[in-house]
Amino acid sequence: MDQPELAEFWRLARETAEGGGRSAFSFRVEDASTATVLGELLRKPIAHPARRQISLARLDEHIRAHGSSLPEVLESVHGKPLGMSTEQESSTADAVLRFALREHGLLHAPWAAEWIEHVRRYGKIPQPALPMIANQAAAILAQLSPEPRRWTTRFALAGNDLDDGRPLARVVGKALRLAGTDFERSGVLPDAYSGPVLTSRGYLTLNDTLDVPEITVVRSPRLLESGVPGPLMVLPDGLTPQAKHHLDGKTVLCHNDFTPDGIRTVNEVLAWTGGTPWRMSAADYREAVATSIARGVELPTLNSRPETASWDPDLAETMATTGLVVTEEHLLPSLL
Repeated sequence: MDQPELAEFWRLARETAEGGGRSAFSFRVEDASTATVLGELLRKPIAHPARRQISLARLDEHIRAHGSSLPEVLESVHGKPLGMSTEQESSTADAVLRFALREHGLLHAPWAAEWIEHVRRYGKIPQPALPMIANQAAAILAQLSPEPRRWTTRFALAGNDLDDGRPLARVVGKALRLAGTDFERSGVLPDAYSGPVLTSRGYLTLNDTLDVPEITVVRSPRLLESGVPGPLMVLPDGLTPQAKHHLDGKTVLCHNDFTPDGIRTVNEVLAWTGGTPWRMSAADYREAVATSIARGVELPTLNSRPETASWDPDLAETMATTGLVVTEEHLLPSLL
């Protein structure tokens, strides 16, 4: 990358990076040889004579495709690392971050101004790396929205760069929090395979499709084993990220144990899906207790009061007063 045709190009790149306040520079392509070497760098045909507007963020992306980075190339070409004053760094960081957001249509997002200030002051990103990370972050954020959610993984969006603790993960995560959401609620899972969901169609991961319009969500695999009719999803560990993915857009019925965990899970499933509880009212609980006792079933003691059920404000009080746990296994005969 140290061809003589690019000497002025690299001088302008360094001047822009160190000068403060700008995130792009203009370069005049005078002849065929310059157009050729610049085209190889940017991986596209370059006309001549012509003037090109060069974004530092985009330039860094192209260089990284060749296995290096803009700061490394400038240090190699000029024999010294990038450097600038604290005031210049602050001004340049603002410009770089604003440019990245503008490029992806996010500059006027409600969270943008606070995010720019946070990344500049607390992002802990070296200035030479900022153009690339800012552009990556803005590109990812432009893809994420609560509705319609497009489920993906951190790796699919940015390889390992969105792993916890990495600079890109920090700045994207901060933008999501400022927007009132997070990775999971934006449809970004840690990976495609952890926590597969057990259904009547087998175990499903992010890469599988659950092509049914309606489904019943339960807690115990025994309901699946016993042949409860209809498509079932079994959530022994509550509403997992994979379950959220497969429940999006479905008409949902939900049943669970009459326990604090069971009530909490049904609340979460109904809030996520807008679904309907199935045989989970206070009257259903009283009937389940009476039926179980009549059958000689020893019901466990309820040791803590459940949270209020969103679908029946009397259920928590009825359970607390009765003081007994009823699980789906206890209810199998009646659910069948």
